[in-house]
Amino acid sequence: MSIIWERIKGRIKELLPEAIFKVWFSSLKGEIIEQKLILQVPNEFTKNWINENYKDLLNKILTEFNIQDIEFFISETPKAEQLILPYNPVNLIGRRLSPKYTFEDFVVGKCNEFAYNVCYQVAEERPKSYLIYLYGNFGLGKTHLTQAVGNGLFRRGFNKVYYLTAQDFLNYMIKYLRSGMIESFKEKFKEHCDVLLLEGIHFFAGKEYTQNELAFLLDYLLDQGKTIIFTSLKLPQEMQKLDNSLRSRLNSALIIRLNTPDFSTRKKIIRHKAKKMGYKLPYEVVEYLARQIRGDIRQIESAVLGLIARASLLKEPVSLALAKELVNELGIQEDKDQVDLIIETTCKFFGIGKEDLFSSSRKRELSTSRQIIMYILRNKLNKPLKEICQIFQKQHSTIIYNLKTLEQKLQKDITLKMKLNYLIKEISEELSDKNPGIEYNDINEIKTNTI
Repeated sequence: MSIIWERIKGRIKELLPEAIFKVWFSSLKGEIIEQKLILQVPNEFTKNWINENYKDLLNKILTEFNIQDIEFFISETPKAEQLILPYNPVNLIGRRLSPKYTFEDFVVGKCNEFAYNVCYQVAEERPKSYLIYLYGNFGLGKTHLTQAVGNGLFRRGFNKVYYLTAQDFLNYMIKYLRSGMIESFKEKFKEHCDVLLLEGIHFFAGKEYTQNELAFLLDYLLDQGKTIIFTSLKLPQEMQKLDNSLRSRLNSALIIRLNTPDFSTRKKIIRHKAKKMGYKLPYEVVEYLARQIRGDIRQIESAVLGLIARASLLKEPVSLALAKELVNELGIQEDKDQVDLIIETTCKFFGIGKEDLFSSSRKRELSTSRQIIMYILRNKLNKPLKEICQIFQKQHSTIIYNLKTLEQKLQKDITLKMKLNYLIKEISEELSDKNPGIEYNDINEIKTNTI
């Protein structure tokens, strides 16, 4: 009866993106018993993820095959003992992983949940011929997740892992190239690397030879069933001076964005960081810090460390008064108004500076960011055109033109539409913390108010 399961898998593959299918379904085994699909999964995590995210899809497909129900059978695979020396010094290319970067120490929220789940699955099951592309601004967890995959694999006794930054990759390649041993460099990856973790590939922009070598290596590794995780600050299409063949290969990856932590995730991060230092912060302190510090994870961690250090030096308990002193010394403006909050959140979301946003530059990412802010101010806060004109120092006709231009873009560009939806949701959560009456609406439901 496994033939029926293979047909069901084929149907799943038709309805899901290939990358998603590879992670969650390609290696699963199933059997049909008395009009019921018994699906064998490796662990409770996989069962819950499939159940929560693909249950409706599976039920639809099972109906097509006249199968009435689905049941999960968990078949835990025994994990190898951790090796005393998880690295082979002879084969090592790259750098050692930091032991602090583990899945257990990663704070999961809506801003990074999908990236976490995919990386966790890779570390647990190591799907073959799989390319993941994590991108987002500095300090959002790309390095943590990438190294967590390597640490997870090493703990299971799997040591054919290469972890490098783009700078490392370039330095090694130049070293071997100058020694006339470039083929030896390639062979080390081909023979000793089953999982490649490569960080910061935006660094390769403009380096034509390196890009060509990486593209050929990428083809080989994927053809041989290897697993690859890249990280970057930008999407492949946003990187200038990138070879089209490499860009095409990167665009075929499972591309996942890590976003700036939302309000609820910031609270979790603050509690987690404080707990690691042996402190349980008062409720009002956590709420206050999460409202005021909207930066990346490193900035949040620095604030928690500073607060606890201040309390320790003064020999005082951590209090709201101390937290306010800290925020004031960090130069963070308390209780930003709605307009400032929207501008700040949008700038962080797209990784641009506030000064650049209000500059005369007409770069595409800046123009789109301005249009999005105008759109949110007009449609979310119902700001009059006159006020938006004053904010951007633009003529009435220019604001209208930008609003209409963005609406046209949204009709054609589904990726931009998804980004705007996520951004609006994030802003709504921030605003609702100050104004409980404000609710999130998908942009499909927003009634445009251009004129």
